Amino acid sequence: MAKYYAQINENNICIGISQLAGVVAQSNMIEVPVLDSDYIWRKYENGQWSAGKYEPQTTAPLTEFEDLKEQY
Repeated sequence: MAKYYAQINENNICIGISQLAGVVAQSNMIEVPVLDSDYIWRKYENGQWSAGKYEPQTTAPLTEFEDLKEQY
């Protein structure tokens, strides 16, 4: 039976959701009841998910983004 896991980073913020074939015993993988992308960017603390999201903030100058876009 498939299991669903939220992968958290070093700040306990969910950075991905996975459907796996079995049980995983890793500190950065939190079992969740459903495969739901709404967990992404939420913080997991004291056994609970935050109501708010902690989306990453970029510090790259916009010109760097434009340069990268032109390369591809």
